[in-house]
Amino acid sequence: MSDEHGSRAAEAALARAYEAARKYLRGVHEASNHVAVTQPEVRARLGTKLPDKGEPADAVIEALIRAADGALAPTAGGRFFAYVIGGTHPAGIATEFLNAAWDDKPGTPLVTPFGCAVDSLVGEWVLELLDLPRESSVGIVTGASMGNFLGIAAARHALLKRAGWDVEAQGLFGAPPITVLISEEAHPTVHKALRFAGLGAKRVVSIETDGQGRMRTDRVAAALATASGPILVCTQAGNIMTGAMDPFAEIAPLCRQHGAWLHVDGAFGLWARVSPELNRFIQGVELADSWATDAHKMLNTPYDAGFGIVRDTAAHLGAMDISASYLAQAAGARDPSRYVPELSRRARATPIYATIRALGRDGVREMIETCCGHARRMRDLLSARAGVACLNEVVFNQAIFRFTAPGRADDEAAADALTVEVTTRARESGECWVQSSTWRNRMVMRFSVADRATTAADIERAAAAVLRACDQALAA
Repeated sequence: MSDEHGSRAAEAALARAYEAARKYLRGVHEASNHVAVTQPEVRARLGTKLPDKGEPADAVIEALIRAADGALAPTAGGRFFAYVIGGTHPAGIATEFLNAAWDDKPGTPLVTPFGCAVDSLVGEWVLELLDLPRESSVGIVTGASMGNFLGIAAARHALLKRAGWDVEAQGLFGAPPITVLISEEAHPTVHKALRFAGLGAKRVVSIETDGQGRMRTDRVAAALATASGPILVCTQAGNIMTGAMDPFAEIAPLCRQHGAWLHVDGAFGLWARVSPELNRFIQGVELADSWATDAHKMLNTPYDAGFGIVRDTAAHLGAMDISASYLAQAAGARDPSRYVPELSRRARATPIYATIRALGRDGVREMIETCCGHARRMRDLLSARAGVACLNEVVFNQAIFRFTAPGRADDEAAADALTVEVTTRARESGECWVQSSTWRNRMVMRFSVADRATTAADIERAAAAVLRACDQALAA
């Protein structure tokens, strides 16, 4: 194909994709939240036979658009509350078109000075927004899952170095064992990160939590007092069910006293730092040694985007650094690949930069405070109905609800069944996407608000749908 024909084909495909994207965004707010199309149906639409001959790019785009029809949950439509996924800011969406066209891959400053500069600037902005120690180094990763791995790997490097062991050179065979203290309600991605780091998800000391899912300081103190050798303490800013924050102001001094590394899984809750109103729930988190958080949750950037932040840059580089003679660097340039697990990587920082610049500090604060206010409003609307209980203190963007039938408040099995049925009916109504889960061995309906598109009217509409589903379930 000639360059001219190739250019025309690319333009046709891009135009079709742009048209479909605009159409989707125009209708996403009023789209049904019930996704009835199944995965096998999508596979049938796509066609499962590997083609022998290629097709025109615009035809491929058209096929993808048809296959996706009715098979996408409208997570950016304002009424998706099942998980902390977050919506997307228009600036971030538009930047992704540029990202793909530019084929930017920040990893070697001589080749990609633009992407490397954006990566560095975004790291500085994030430290400022979250008010974390400015000497910290930042790696822009796929999300909090990889951010947790990055922080834990930096902790492993630093703790074993103090014990006289070079883990990057010698591996873990024969290394001094690291004692890991972790919340009994830690997110599974933290356990996965521990596995990645070779520390073993089942070799941890599980710390009991209080009624809201916060690590108990007295239990942390007791575990630290009996531990020996290197110690890693993994805490949580934002319990996935309740949104509760661990008591960092109490735990951090204990960690300092025992020479323990304090890591924070702050996938969504760390963003409470941007708000004077919410920051009171997360005091002391700045005293930690490393932090992980997402951008695609509360900050509403496109997927995938997150941060691994480490106070000790030497430990960060010790765990993540990479070099090769062919990767020539300009003097004084910052190579983002030295701070993350991957060498080849997409330009994740560019849509984050665009989103932050479009919102500004005040816009980020207002967006997060509004989401959290919506969660409290949902609590008030549902809890006003007899037989509906909110089981958590709504300190951030999470609320969990349980439904009981009149006269059967003590029947836990009946309440479990009713809660699941109400949640399912509300979701299948298409009015809002909610999901049931388990909290302290009881079924609950999770309600998470993380989308900038959510309005007060959306909350009223979702509450009405849930209460209507409750009435239907009780009448069935």
